[in-house]
Amino acid sequence: MKFVLVLAIFIVCAAAVTVLKVKNTRQCKAKGGMCKQTCAVDEEDTGSCCHNSNRCCQPPTCIDTLQYAQCKAKNGESKPVCDVNEQDTGIGPFCNTNRCCEPPICIVSVDCNCKSSTSKCHPDTEYQDNAGNCSGSNRCCKPCCLTCGGTFKGPEGRFTSPHYPSKYCNGQLCTYTIIVEEGSKVMLNFTFFELEYAFDIVKVYDGEIITDTAMGYLHGRLFEGLEFTSTSNKMLIVFESDSSGAHPGFSAIYKTLQ
Repeated sequence: MKFVLVLAIFIVCAAAVTVLKVKNTRQCKAKGGMCKQTCAVDEEDTGSCCHNSNRCCQPPTCIDTLQYAQCKAKNGESKPVCDVNEQDTGIGPFCNTNRCCEPPICIVSVDCNCKSSTSKCHPDTEYQDNAGNCSGSNRCCKPCCLTCGGTFKGPEGRFTSPHYPSKYCNGQLCTYTIIVEEGSKVMLNFTFFELEYAFDIVKVYDGEIITDTAMGYLHGRLFEGLEFTSTSNKMLIVFESDSSGAHPGFSAIYKTLQ
């Protein structure tokens, strides 16, 4: 009698487990999931289901394959924050909140043209790289960036004059365009500023073209910490150097204001 009772309880329990597994399996599939031994890296493990202790693997809630492809097509790299002078393309959003960062327009990767301490880098075609390696007191000269500036579309970013903190070259003309989310404003802050007084200049415009309202014409070296705030989601910064008297230039950060 006891044996029959135990057997009956076992059958009922087994049936209940089977029903539960079937129910879990149906619930898993109803939500677009699949029963697997191990879920993929980008799949969500929502619990056990099916047989053999399989897991219910739901597809990722965010798929950014297209965004990554678009970023790669621009030679960009996905990062939490773009480096100095890297252009945030605005591609995204990515599932991990990363940004698509394009490399700077001008990348000088050539080796130093080493010159003696009595010879100078030619400021029209070369700049002296302060971080370059030449023996003794020799100067490290590298070719000037012929193109500079860029368009920055991220919520925040950083950019500098060419070659900063080394000196910029003569005859530079660089345009930096900042475009943030529609309905927001741009806050620009110069963290370092040293240009040739009166001859080299930075112009800040409240918009994206030079006919928009000018907020400042800056030259000299008294502008560290100076801030500008746009009235729209766009700001234009133009840097010009003349034919002589190069200096370290400037470093700036920008942020989005709601």
